[in-house]
Amino acid sequence: MKKALWICVFLFAAAVGGVAWGGQEKSLDDLLAERSANVWVDGQVLGDLVLGAKARLTFIFVDPVLASAARNDPGAPEWLIWHSRHVGEKNLKGKVLFLLHIETFTPWEMDPGRIHVGNYTVSSEDVLSLREYSLTGELPSGFKGTLPFSVPKSFLKGGMQIVLAYGEDSAQWKVPGR
Repeated sequence: MKKALWICVFLFAAAVGGVAWGGQEKSLDDLLAERSANVWVDGQVLGDLVLGAKARLTFIFVDPVLASAARNDPGAPEWLIWHSRHVGEKNLKGKVLFLLHIETFTPWEMDPGRIHVGNYTVSSEDVLSLREYSLTGELPSGFKGTLPFSVPKSFLKGGMQIVLAYGEDSAQWKVPGR
């Protein structure tokens, strides 16, 4: 009887330890890596080298998991924490949040109407920042900024491969889930 009790205790401890070990949360860097993709504007990608790009556009899918991780990580970029506040707002009902983190290398003109997420073209109504602070028009060389926008949930299904694009420049991305 004692032996059976000790076996049960051991199995219970192993099960609890296994769940705790296997169920560890992903780091913010891991979450960002699987929820983002880079698009190089007018750039020629050769392996790890990019030639002649006017800008790097990083598309970031912000879901409740990433938003929570950003708020709880003291090393999270301030722009990510700031814009992740949109998650859960009424105007995002039926939509998902994307951030377009922009870094320019030469003067470049930003037009939100050229942003595509899968088959969806972003319009000015999808941009979540105030018009006065929206990143549109001519951006100077060395500029860094973030444009929050929404996309209807119906255009994204977990596990699906989609194209994130700005005009003719694009990148493949897999929607997290499934």
